[in-house]
Amino acid sequence: MTDTSPLIDRSRTIDLARHHPGRRAGHVAAHVRGTGLPDRNWRLGADGELRTARLLEPLTGRTRRDRLLHRPPRWRVLHSVPLDGGAADLDHVLIGPPGICVINTRHHRHRTVLLDGDRLVVSGTATDAVPRARTEADRVRELLLPRLGPDGAGVPVRPVIAVVGTPVRVRRWPDDVVVATEGALVPALRGMAPVLDPGEVDRIHAIARRPASWV
Repeated sequence: MTDTSPLIDRSRTIDLARHHPGRRAGHVAAHVRGTGLPDRNWRLGADGELRTARLLEPLTGRTRRDRLLHRPPRWRVLHSVPLDGGAADLDHVLIGPPGICVINTRHHRHRTVLLDGDRLVVSGTATDAVPRARTEADRVRELLLPRLGPDGAGVPVRPVIAVVGTPVRVRRWPDDVVVATEGALVPALRGMAPVLDPGEVDRIHAIARRPASWV
């Protein structure tokens, strides 16, 4: 990150599996703080991504049976996947039996949150969270799926919003975006219909962890 382009992550990571949750948000928070401006929103974003990553650990960690059988976990995850040369990122890309889940974390600590179809309203203000989740899933379809070869087009890509730090009052669910609070996230993911076997999960993860797969 440079002073002239503080929102761009110019790192040369060769393995995205090494990225920690909230990487980009943390970088931006540090820059903003250095300029003397408030960094609270960016810090909340980074903290929220860390909370979501911890929620995913029961899926992405190796079970005792996995260790006994010398096999990897059934789910794999990448955090803070850079897009557009580092000017944006995907909070979490979770690869597992249901396909690819593109998870956007929304950390709204001590706020009131209402879900009304495509409108996620935070303390009375409508946000673009649901349309943005769809857009991020479309980016994965555009960038990653062609890298998977002839069968890539058939891999489901599912947009997910993880709301942390507050409950959500639901008036209407969106048609094609999963919205889940902290306690509901993992059950919602586990409840999705499986379509990928462990070998396919590992293959997709091996491709997705390469930075070149996202340009």
